[in-house]
Amino acid sequence: MTTPTTSASTAVAQTVWREIRLSWLFIRVDRWTTVFPATCFVVAATVHARLPLGEAAVAAGLGAVYFWLFIYEHTLANQLVGVEEDRLNKPFRPLVTGESTVRGARLRLVAVRIAFPVYGYCLGVLKWALMWQILSLLQHEYGWGRHWLGRNLYAGIGVIAQLMAAWEIVTALTPDAWRWIVTLTITVTFLMSVQDLRDLHGDRAVRRSTMPLVFGELPTRIFLCAGFAVGPVFIHHFLMAPAGPHWWAVATDVFLCGLSLLLAVRVLLLRGPEHDQRSYRLVEQWYTFALAASIYTLR
Repeated sequence: MTTPTTSASTAVAQTVWREIRLSWLFIRVDRWTTVFPATCFVVAATVHARLPLGEAAVAAGLGAVYFWLFIYEHTLANQLVGVEEDRLNKPFRPLVTGESTVRGARLRLVAVRIAFPVYGYCLGVLKWALMWQILSLLQHEYGWGRHWLGRNLYAGIGVIAQLMAAWEIVTALTPDAWRWIVTLTITVTFLMSVQDLRDLHGDRAVRRSTMPLVFGELPTRIFLCAGFAVGPVFIHHFLMAPAGPHWWAVATDVFLCGLSLLLAVRVLLLRGPEHDQRSYRLVEQWYTFALAASIYTLR
């Protein structure tokens, strides 16, 4: 016999599961730029700090939840201001498909904007959580997202907020960790305009000032091609070489170099929404692979 308590518990469980599922629908496209790579950096910090396996697993789990909230706030704010654009560029998003109402997304954004810094405070990284929230407000409420420079700075400074929090969830910042953070911040800031190649139609429709629309598609592709072509030199010098001449460092270096050179070719020669979407996905995966490598290069 079903009791009122059982029914209430079932309803609560269903509501929680629905919210988890809906949050996944909002963030799933961005998992390769936040949840996965940042959690890898948390793991790198646990390895560096020589934490026991149990403590390391707990830290990684806490970090994964933090970065879920980190990107959930971004995607809610971003998708709320871009519903009409998403009808053209990303019709699978929840506000377009009807999985969520605009009112529901606004209520969730308020809840996340409260829960995220509270959780960050509990983990000892409140300043980085607040830094991310300020960036999000600048991006979505004060116009940064409508200008190519603001968009690139948002992504680059966001790397600082993300990776500083990832490391400090576990231990104090070290010079080696800071070297990784600075290198990846500069890389992302200069090359993140690759995301705008896939959205030309929608960006033009809403009169967004992206790098391809301001400087031209071909000059942007040439700039990005050059960036991806020379990027391996900096990745080798600042990230891989300090680990020493170990086979695993050399193998990682070669892999990241090959992926970067592949991207240099793709952005210049393979054009169109589908190709540009795939190129951007490869950039995200390059970022994740690089931070996965930090687990064994920052020991």
